[in-house]
Amino acid sequence: MKKLVAGACLLFGSFGAQASGFDVALSNETANLQLLLNPYQFYQGGGSELAVGGFFSEQGDKLAHATLMARGYQQSERSQYSLGAGVKLIAGDIAIPNDVSLGGEDKESVGALALGFQGGLLLASSRQNPLELSFEGFFAPSITSFSDAEQFSEIGARLQIEVIPQAKAYVGYRRMRFDTNDYSQVRLDRSVHIGIKLTF
Repeated sequence: MKKLVAGACLLFGSFGAQASGFDVALSNETANLQLLLNPYQFYQGGGSELAVGGFFSEQGDKLAHATLMARGYQQSERSQYSLGAGVKLIAGDIAIPNDVSLGGEDKESVGALALGFQGGLLLASSRQNPLELSFEGFFAPSITSFSDAEQFSEIGARLQIEVIPQAKAYVGYRRMRFDTNDYSQVRLDRSVHIGIKLTF
């Protein structure tokens, strides 16, 4: 995990960008924190965004992750939308719930390199408070999963409004889980969260 964080930090520091940001999403039992390099803005057209952060839960999950996404902005007569694709590297320790564990409290070390896709639709194109609906999904099969992991999947959605040009607030949903050598469908998150994205 330390090597993952160190490598992500080196990539983060060497990535040429003009802006940075911070994204935090909180639910009752989970926290997801990210530092953003070259944060994507809907009206900018195309570009790449690098996010480095961590995911934590009350049950004891602790994961570091780095995501690199390339996005493009498209406009038709009736709609404005964005599409993106990229990769996500995730690694750390996950807690196995007592009702699933083979022998009391248990933990597994997991890691995966997942392919991801994102899509966003501009619902209200106001220049002052644009409203955006976005979806994303990541998947890593056995061949790109390592440590005790056999498979990784994550899906999410968010409804986001721009409060001011440098701050966006959103409500979202995330479902994230791992299959491991000993356990199937270990759920890390399946909940609604609220968040804020700051750029500077």
